[in-house]
Amino acid sequence: IQRIKNEQTEKRKSELLALQAQINPHFLYNTLDSIIWMSESGKNEAVIEMTSSLSKLLRKSISNNREFVQVEEEIEYTRDYLKIQKMRYHDKLDYKIAIQPAILQAAIAKLLIQPLVENAIYHGIKMKENGGLITIKGWAEEDTLYIQVLDDGVGMPLEVQAHLLDPRPDQNGKKVGIYNVQRRIQLYYGTRYGLRFKSKQGQGTAVTVTLPFIPGGDIHEEIS
Repeated sequence: IQRIKNEQTEKRKSELLALQAQINPHFLYNTLDSIIWMSESGKNEAVIEMTSSLSKLLRKSISNNREFVQVEEEIEYTRDYLKIQKMRYHDKLDYKIAIQPAILQAAIAKLLIQPLVENAIYHGIKMKENGGLITIKGWAEEDTLYIQVLDDGVGMPLEVQAHLLDPRPDQNGKKVGIYNVQRRIQLYYGTRYGLRFKSKQGQGTAVTVTLPFIPGGDIHEEIS
């Protein structure tokens, strides 16, 4: 039993490190190109805001080796990511964040939300002619924590939804972000927890993250 626990711990750690290393290089290139363009156009305040958000995003992603963070920290990380995307896509992207105050200090496995938002942008909103809205909600019911990422993008056909959580490599041979998130949730918390998708073509997609509610839980475990 102890050997199995140790193996699961090592899998969690290696997959978290893999996810941390998966910051999309195209996202970085495009963000830096946007900063250069804004600088050349004399938009100094926008340059400062985007550079600050990018700096915080990289610092939290690369330097923070904790496996768990507070919901509040996870939301701030995602907010920095959305700020950059909002500045890049302008009127094509908007977002709202509505998190129940009672869950802000709860412990959550790191890097669960941002990959879902990234997926919503690139496969939902970006494909929509007039852009759209991403909404992030979070609440608790008894001993269960729910976080929901909704978009009003192009949606997905049923055959795509059926295979979203299948293990498969992306073009670089790495596991795609959604599968990585699902796998880490179940390694941390068990198979009763994870991701649930609901989508309709032309109307959008909702993904619900189900986790145990751990108010003020231990968030100090680090990857060695």
